[in-house]
Order: sequence, then structure tokens, then C-alpha cells
Amino acid sequence: MDAAGPDTTAERVGRFFDEKGDVLGDLMGGNVHFGYWLGPDDDSTFAEAADRLTDHMIDMLRPRPGDRVLDLGCGRGRPAVRLAQAAEVEVVGISVSRRDVAAATALARAEGVADRVTFRYADAMNPPFTAGSFDRVWAVESMLYMPDRLQVLRNIAALLRPGGRLALCDISETPPETAEDRAVLEGILREWEVHSLARFDDYPRLIAAAGLRLTDIVDVSDRTRYSPDRVVELFQRLVAGSGIPVESVDLPMELWDRSFAAFERMGYLIAAAERAG
Repeated sequence: MDAAGPDTTAERVGRFFDEKGDVLGDLMGGNVHFGYWLGPDDDSTFAEAADRLTDHMIDMLRPRPGDRVLDLGCGRGRPAVRLAQAAEVEVVGISVSRRDVAAATALARAEGVADRVTFRYADAMNPPFTAGSFDRVWAVESMLYMPDRLQVLRNIAALLRPGGRLALCDISETPPETAEDRAVLEGILREWEVHSLARFDDYPRLIAAAGLRLTDIVDVSDRTRYSPDRVVELFQRLVAGSGIPVESVDLPMELWDRSFAAFERMGYLIAAAERAG
């Protein structure tokens, strides 16, 4: 973890989602992660595709009745609530955004699962839980904000009970073709407070180094790419429908356009691993 102070990674990421989480959640259908489309002709909304990605994550997690699940980087809570509705599990979500924790808590109450789904402010780099206190852990598009993926994976391995399972999804990097492309990408990552992108081929090594056994890793890049033109159209339509003045939304359409154009050159993976029984 970065040295204590006013500008740690956790504080910067938390501040970003405190300031922009409401707008991102509204624009992305309640989720703050990408979607899974069935093909180029799939006209699913962002919310439908994002829920479909969550369902793939649930399949990879293989939850069992009575499991205690840690949602590492819970966002606004929609994936955790959807997991609890799909399986008889207890979910504990953590985030470095206090506004997201509050929004997630309110969602769990509204959906009638607050007895099994709770959220708290905590940093995945230093999680406040005892070893072996979870049966399952998942990280839904949160690893890219972590200062050290290996340290987080080691923390997860410690938190899992013997035989426990991890499922994660992450944006992976395709090396930029030119120095100019690299500079543009690095600028976009800074704007979104993304610490780094992983390589698909890095994950087997990282998971093994953390003391976990990789069971599945799937490249789903062709299912998660979303046309920049459609994103801008979505942004315009949702902002117009919400009655929010476009100029008051601190997410310029140019940023969306550049960000998703860059994403078209990135990859996306879903992986699962287990702790030895």
C-alpha cells in the first residue's frame, strides 16, 4: 500500500468514485463494470449486458448455500445483490468509496437482502478480516485499481478457507503500437484513476505466486467490447432523459469517446482459482 498521507492510491480511487459513482451508476444501468454481449448484433442495453457479465461471474464462483463471500471492490452493490438473489449466500462487500458503500447498503435494503448482504469501507490492500473467514471471494473489475495485484491475491489466499474459490474479471492490456498510443492510454488511465492493466499471460503466474491454483481463465474480449459511438449515444440519451444539465456532468463526452476507443484495443479476462483443501 502507498505510504500514509492525503494522496494514497486508495484515497484517490475513493475520491474518484465518491465524485463520479452516482453518474457512472446511472449511465451504466446500476453497475460500474462492463457488459457481456452475445455478438455484434446483440442490442442488449448496457444494464442487461452488465448483469449478464455478473451472471458469468456467479457461474465461475460456484457459490454453495451458506457460503460467506467477500466482494472485493463492491462498487454500488448491484453484483453483490444479484449474487445473493441467485444463491443462498452471505455477502460482505468492501470499497474505498464511502458514497458507494452508502449506495450499496441502500440497494441491499431496497432489494430485501440486507440481512445477508452488507457493505463496509475497507481497502483490499489491507483487508480488516481474520484469516480463513470466507468461502468465496470475487473481484468484479476492481483489480485494475489495486497498487499491487500480487499482494491482493495473497490477501485473498489468506482470507479463503481451505477449498475456497476466487473469481475475478479484469481488463487486460494489448501493448500500444506506438509511443503516441502509449501516451494516450496512460493519460486515460490516469483520468479514470486506474493503477495498471495486467497482461492475460500474467495471471497464471500471479495466481500461482499467491499460493492459489488456477482452475479457469477465459479471454472474453470479443464479448465485452462496446462501440465508442454507441457509448456516446448512450451518454447523450441518458443524460438528456435524466434532466441533468450535460455541462454539470464531470464526464465529458470526449473522455468517454477516447476511453472506449482505447478500450477497443484492450482485452478482458475472467479467471477462477482455488485454495488447496
